[in-house]
Parts: sequence; C-alpha cells; structure tokens
Amino acid sequence: MQNWRKINNDPVCFGTKDDTYGTFVMTENGLIYTFKLVHKTGSLSCKPIHPASYWGCTHPWFQGHELLTVITYPNKTALQLADYLRDGRKCGMLYHAYHIDGVGVDSTELVFNNLSPPMSVSIGQMFQIWYGEDLHDCYEGDNSGQTCADVYAWYATD
Repeated sequence: MQNWRKINNDPVCFGTKDDTYGTFVMTENGLIYTFKLVHKTGSLSCKPIHPASYWGCTHPWFQGHELLTVITYPNKTALQLADYLRDGRKCGMLYHAYHIDGVGVDSTELVFNNLSPPMSVSIGQMFQIWYGEDLHDCYEGDNSGQTCADVYAWYATD
C-alpha cells in the first residue's frame, strides 16, 4: 500500500524564468520512495506560440520528453526521480527533460519514478521545484506562467 503524505500547507508555486523556483520543507523524518505533485492552479509556457501546460513544454524540440518539472536540493542538484535526457546541447535546456509512462504535461498528478534506494529525509530538510529551462538559465526569455501544486512524499512504512 502506498503511504502518501502531504508535505505543504499552502500550494508550492514555481515559474519558468528568473529563478522563480518553489520551495518545500519536509515535515517528518523517514525514508521516502518518491514524490508526487498535484496540480492546483496555473500553467507554464516555454514559447508564446505553443500551448501552455502544467509540467513541461509542448514545443517540438521536446517531443517524447516534454516534462520539465524538476525537484532539486537547495544547491540545484536534481533528485534522480526520472530518466533525464541529459542532452547538454542548446545550453542544457534538454538536460532535465524526461518522459514518465502514463504522465503528460497536463496530467493532474505528476508522480515521479521511485528512488533506488529510498531516500532518507529529515524534518526541516528543504527541496526546490524548478522548471528545467529556468534551472539551466537557458531559453527562458520567452517563457511565462506559474504552476502551483501540492507536494506529497511516499513514505516507507515500518
């Protein structure tokens, strides 16, 4: 059985440029398998001519790897919650692009892949949510929007 626990009180919001990441702080100790984000409000756009979405970019460059929402440590190191494309061309905008089966850029829930092994977290530990192009300061000039979400962690049970 999955043991999802909500982490935030107020929705965590993140934008698409100018280092507008969102922050959440762990509220209990334990081992977690993964995180999920549940969309509350807003949308993100990587280019005005392409439709906005909750979690990524609909530009053809990202075909097959449209998800761009990344959870990081405060030092901007990404948690290994997805199989990132790791393409360093074009200033790294595709580096943290990814695909998760059953999840699209407009899915209400973004459930990340499981961490292996599970990650130990502690009360007060901080994480950030970034839009991939903003994380890399890459092609963000024509980006717009903000997504707000609830954050859940899947805790290992005793």
